[in-house]
Amino acid sequence: MKKITFLLSLLLASAGVTASAQDAFVASSAPSNGNWASDTKWYKMTLGGNHLSAYITDHNGSLLDNSATAEGAGAYWCVVGDETNGYKFYNRAAGPNKVFGIVSAFTNDNNDVTRASFYTSETVSASSEVGTTFDLGLYANTTSNEYHVKLHGAGNYYWNQRGKYLGYWNSSAATGVDGSKVKFSAVELSEVEAADNALATDFKTALSEKITAAKALLDDNKVGYYSNAAIDKAQAVLDATTSTAADYYFAKIELKPNAPKAGVLYRIKSANSAFKTTTKVIYHDGATPKWGNEDVTNASQYWFIEPYGSFCYKLQAIDSKLYLNSASQLSTTPNYVEIASTPGLVNIRVLGAAMLHAQGHNGGQGNEGNVIAYEENAQIFGQEGGPSSWTIVEATLDEAKQMRVSGTPEVYEGGLLVGGFDAQNAEAFHQNMASSTTMEEVLNKINSELPVAGRALDVNKYYRLVCVSPKTGNKDADNNASDATYTTLTRGTNNVVTAPFSKGNVDQIWKFEKTEGGYYLKNMNGNGYLNNVRQGNARASLVNTPSDKFEIKDGSVSTQKALHVVGQIATACLFAENHPNEPAKGDPYAVCGWFQGSDYSNGAWAWKFVEADDIEVALNTVESKSYATAYLPFGVSAVSGAKAYTAAEPANGQTVMTETANFAKETGVLLVSDEAAAKAVLTIGDVDGATNTSALKGTLLAKDITGAQTKYLVFGKNKANETEVGFFEPSTTVTSIPANRAFFTDAEGSAIALNFGNVTAVNNVVAGNANANAPIFDLTGRRVVKAVKGGLYIQNGKKYIVK
Repeated sequence: MKKITFLLSLLLASAGVTASAQDAFVASSAPSNGNWASDTKWYKMTLGGNHLSAYITDHNGSLLDNSATAEGAGAYWCVVGDETNGYKFYNRAAGPNKVFGIVSAFTNDNNDVTRASFYTSETVSASSEVGTTFDLGLYANTTSNEYHVKLHGAGNYYWNQRGKYLGYWNSSAATGVDGSKVKFSAVELSEVEAADNALATDFKTALSEKITAAKALLDDNKVGYYSNAAIDKAQAVLDATTSTAADYYFAKIELKPNAPKAGVLYRIKSANSAFKTTTKVIYHDGATPKWGNEDVTNASQYWFIEPYGSFCYKLQAIDSKLYLNSASQLSTTPNYVEIASTPGLVNIRVLGAAMLHAQGHNGGQGNEGNVIAYEENAQIFGQEGGPSSWTIVEATLDEAKQMRVSGTPEVYEGGLLVGGFDAQNAEAFHQNMASSTTMEEVLNKINSELPVAGRALDVNKYYRLVCVSPKTGNKDADNNASDATYTTLTRGTNNVVTAPFSKGNVDQIWKFEKTEGGYYLKNMNGNGYLNNVRQGNARASLVNTPSDKFEIKDGSVSTQKALHVVGQIATACLFAENHPNEPAKGDPYAVCGWFQGSDYSNGAWAWKFVEADDIEVALNTVESKSYATAYLPFGVSAVSGAKAYTAAEPANGQTVMTETANFAKETGVLLVSDEAAAKAVLTIGDVDGATNTSALKGTLLAKDITGAQTKYLVFGKNKANETEVGFFEPSTTVTSIPANRAFFTDAEGSAIALNFGNVTAVNNVVAGNANANAPIFDLTGRRVVKAVKGGLYIQNGKKYIVK
C-alpha cells in the first residue's frame, strides 16, 4: 500500500498537486470478508461538477449525475487498485460486497446509452459487458485534483455526462471537456460514519409506501404487477430492526414489478384513464408502430419482449419479426428498450429518448394514431400515467387461438408483394392455431408457421415493379388522351419505360443484386442494369456496367416502396414520368428521377414489388392442338397448360422432340398443348439437374433477320396445307424474330419435321426419289428446277428428302 501511495504522490506532485492536500487522491486496500480495509480513504466525487451518489439514481438504480449536492452514505466513495492493474470504485452505501460498474452493451458511435450501477462479484463476468476496472489520468491543463477516468485497457471509453446519466463517451476529446472531469474531495472517517444512517426515516417511509402500493397489485404472473416473493423480501427489510438507510433505499429499488420474459406472448395496452369505453393497444402497420382498438384476432397486436443486456429489452412484432428501432420505426435491427414500472402501469422508451406516446389521443376522444416519442417537462419516466402509460399483459390461450395474420393479403395479378403475406399460408396458420391446446403449441406455431407480414425483398427472386400512381390525363403526340394503365417498369426499345402489366411480357421482369450500400436493378431480358435515374430531362436506360445503386425507401403502406439512387439528391427516386409519347426520346412513357413530399408511398415514385413467380406464354392453335416456342433468361421449374419439349440436332429433315418437366435458362423449347389452349403457365425457378441442352437456339430480344432469312428456320404452319406444323424458312417479308422465341439456325434444308416418337408434322417424308421425271415443288408450292441435297420437297404428291 505504501508503494501505491508513494507513486501516486509523485504523480500528483509532478502536476503541481501535493499528496498531503486535503483533497489529494490516495488508493485504499480492497475490502475483504464483508468489511472495509483499515486504511480506507473516503471521498466525495463529482463528474462535471455534479455529485455522484448511490442515492441519486433512476428507477432501476442507474446512477444519475445531475445533482448539485449529495447527502447520506451514498455520497462517499473509495478507490482500490493501482496504475498498472487499474482501479475499482466502491460506495459506502452499496457496501463492501458490491463494486461499481458501467454497462457497455449498448455503446454506439457516441456511447451515450450506457448505465452505471453496483454489482456483486457473482454478477460480473467477462461476458456480462460490465466494466468494473478503470484507468485514471490527470485532467488536461489542471493544477488541482481533477481526473479523467476510462475503462481499463479499452481505448477511449471515458466517463462522461450522457444526458442525465453517468456513462461512457468513446472519444479522446473526453480528456479535455468538463463533462468528463472527475474530482475527488477527501473527507474524514467520522463524517462518513455520521452519514451512515442519515435519511433512514425518509427511505423507510418510501419503502413502506411502495410495499403498500405493490400489495394492491399482487399477481405473480403479470408484467407490471408484483410477486409475493418480491414483496416479502422488501417487507423483511422494512421489519428488520438492524436495517440501515442504505438497506431501505436499495430494497425500494429492488422491489420491482414482474419484468417481461423471453418466450412469452404479450400485448401492450394503454393505461390512459381517459380511454374509458374501449381498450387501446400498440400494434404495427408494416414498419410503423401505431395504437388503436383492441382486437385479439390481429396478429400485429402481439409482441415478444426479450431481455437485452442487464437493464432493458428488445421489442419484436411476432408476425413481421421486426424490432422496435425507435419510437416511430420498426426494422430488422433492434435497439434497446427500457421499461419502467410504477403501480398499475409502465412507461416505455427507446434509446433513452422520450416515452412511447399515443399521438392524437385528444384527451381520450381519439380513436387511433401513430406511436411517437413524447413527454412534457412534468412527466417522469416510471411515473407518467397518461397517454404515455401502458400495461404489458401476457396473452391468454383463448386470445392467442383466435389470432390471424393482420390486414388483407395484398396481391397484384396473383403475385405476392414485398410487404404483404401469403393468404393461403395465413389461413392454414389460423386453422392450426384454433386447434392448439397449450401455450407451448401456440408459441411453436407462431415461430414455425406464422406467415411473415411484410415479406422482405429476396435477391434470389425475380420481381415486376408496378407504379402505385398510374398517370391520368396523359396525352400522346397527337394530343389525344392516353391509356392511364401504363404503370409497370419495362425494358423499352431505347430507354426504360412503363407499360401495361402483363405476365406475358418478359421485359417486365427484374432482379435486385445486392451491392455495398444498396442494390443494382437488373432487367433479365435486356441483361442490363437500370441507370440514369435523374431529375429533369434525363431518361432511364439500361447499361452493361451497373452505376446507379438504389436504396429502398418504405412508404407508410408496407407494400409500397420507393427506389432512391444512393448518394444522389433527394429527387433522384425512380419516377413514372408524365410523358406518354416522346418520339425524340425514342420511347413513350418515359421513366426518370423525381421526388416530391415526404411520403414514399404516395406518388409516381412509389412502386409495388410483385414477386414474379411465373410467366404466361400465348399458344397458337393449329387444328386441335396449340403451340409456341420459348427462350427465357431464367430457369423454369414447372409447366402447366402445355408440355415442354427440347429438340435434338436435326437429321434427315426431322428433329426428335423430348419432353422435359423443367429446363434451365436460355434453353430453347417448344410448348405443346393437346387442346386449343390460350396460354401455358411457366413457373420461374432453377432446379438441380434441369434440362439445359436443346438444338433449338433462341433470342431474348427481338432479332433482326433482314436479308438473312435463309439462315433461320422458325416455327409455323406448312403453307402447303395449313394443317401441319414444323420449322420453316421464313419468307422475305418476315424481317425479325420476336423476343423470347426459339428457332433453328444454319440447319440444312428449308424445313424440319417434328418427331415426337413418330413424325407428326410434315408427314409422308420419303428417303428417295419417287419419279425422277415428275415436277418437283418446295414446301411453299413453288416449282424448283433442281433439288438440293438435304432439302425437303414434294413430288408425286409426296414429301421426300434428297439424299
